Amino acid sequence: MGRRLDPRAWPITVKVPLAVAALMMLVGVALSERVLDRLAETQERHLRDLAQSYLDGLSSSVAPSILRDDVWEVFDAIGRAEALNKSLRPRETIVTNGEGLVIAASDPRQHPVGSRVTAADVDGESFGFEAGADTASAARRLSYPGRTVGIIRATFDTTHLAAERRDVLVALVMTNGIMTMALAVAGWLVVARMMRPVRILSEHLGAARESAMVPIDDVIVARTRGEFGQLFRSYNGLVQSLREREDLADRLAEEERLGSLGRLASALAHEINNPLGGMFNALSTLKAHGHLAHVRRDSIGLLDRGLVGIRDLVRTTLALYRTDLAKRDLTAADVDDLKLLVRPEARRKAVTVTIANGLAEPVPLPSAPIRQAVLNLLLNAVAAAPEGSTVELAVAVDGAALRLSVRDCGPGLPDPAADVLVGRSSVTPLRQGGGLGLWTTRRLVAELGGAVDVARPSTGGTVVSLAVPMPTSEDMPHVA
Repeated sequence: MGRRLDPRAWPITVKVPLAVAALMMLVGVALSERVLDRLAETQERHLRDLAQSYLDGLSSSVAPSILRDDVWEVFDAIGRAEALNKSLRPRETIVTNGEGLVIAASDPRQHPVGSRVTAADVDGESFGFEAGADTASAARRLSYPGRTVGIIRATFDTTHLAAERRDVLVALVMTNGIMTMALAVAGWLVVARMMRPVRILSEHLGAARESAMVPIDDVIVARTRGEFGQLFRSYNGLVQSLREREDLADRLAEEERLGSLGRLASALAHEINNPLGGMFNALSTLKAHGHLAHVRRDSIGLLDRGLVGIRDLVRTTLALYRTDLAKRDLTAADVDDLKLLVRPEARRKAVTVTIANGLAEPVPLPSAPIRQAVLNLLLNAVAAAPEGSTVELAVAVDGAALRLSVRDCGPGLPDPAADVLVGRSSVTPLRQGGGLGLWTTRRLVAELGGAVDVARPSTGGTVVSLAVPMPTSEDMPHVA
């Protein structure tokens, strides 16, 4: 059996026509009931008047005959009365004496003279009629001063009144049904037209959840009047503002990246300049005492170590900041290079950086964004750590995710910065020092489908954890 649809989830274009149809049905039922009641009252009043007229004429005709015991005259009076009142459609007329014995009847075979009629007592005059019934009855007591000389009982055919009532009922049902259907369709058309701007806005807002916000077409905005037109223009203004904000944030993030690169280049220049002095001294020594074997050996070893250190430093920096290289998998060497990159800043702050590298083999995740995100966290941790403390980086593959954590012993990451990092705050930092590095880290991790968590251990400091899911077999062609 199919799943029952929840009426609360129905669109308003369905709810309103159904509500209109339900209200029209209620109104139709009430009006039909009122019309049928008035019809029944009119039929009863009209029939009562005709029956009274019939009984008046018959009473004046049969009363003298009953007093004279002239039965045949009573029969003749009944026949004349029925002939004169054909529109009333008398079905049966019976005249009895006071004891209920038949004196004359319109159908003598069914009610022979002298037979007893079992019927309710008649006190003066009575009339009985049920709306929709096929017959109606009327009776009148004929009184002579001091005694009852006879009773006239008449039955009338009312099938034509019942048919009229049925015709009216059918006409009411059909009219109400047609009007209900017409108004329901009209309600659907009106509501669908009224809800079209809402549907357009809802579609654009729904698309904004899946991708970037798209403005409403200018033709639609120009064609829409009133409050919805103003709403469309406000929405397009919001989209434009968000796009400008995003562009500004991207430019500031790039400037922050270039600024970090400049500071790192300055530190690298200092790191390179230090061994250069020793290397020039080694060259001078070689020029002066190159004929001695131990001098050549020591000087060449110093030159080799210095050049290797400079080469590794330059290669690591180039691998991190060049954007024209093809994407490649994350390796253990990529993690180890981070220590070399933060060493100048760590040395300036007298902070020790330790790395627990748990990568035994390459991980099928792009190395550049992961290294950039972790480098931002390490630089923030070194900046927050007090002198003489330690910043710890741990990297491991846990099941279907790559997990990285950076721990420092600083005063703790402020709540606004933590909200930016974990994504609880949607405010893009636009001021200097407003947390662009953390915002960039959040974006890099989010683009990889990962999550960021911030913890503050009871021992102090901050632990920032990254969890990046490993690609599935379907995603592997898109990785690297």
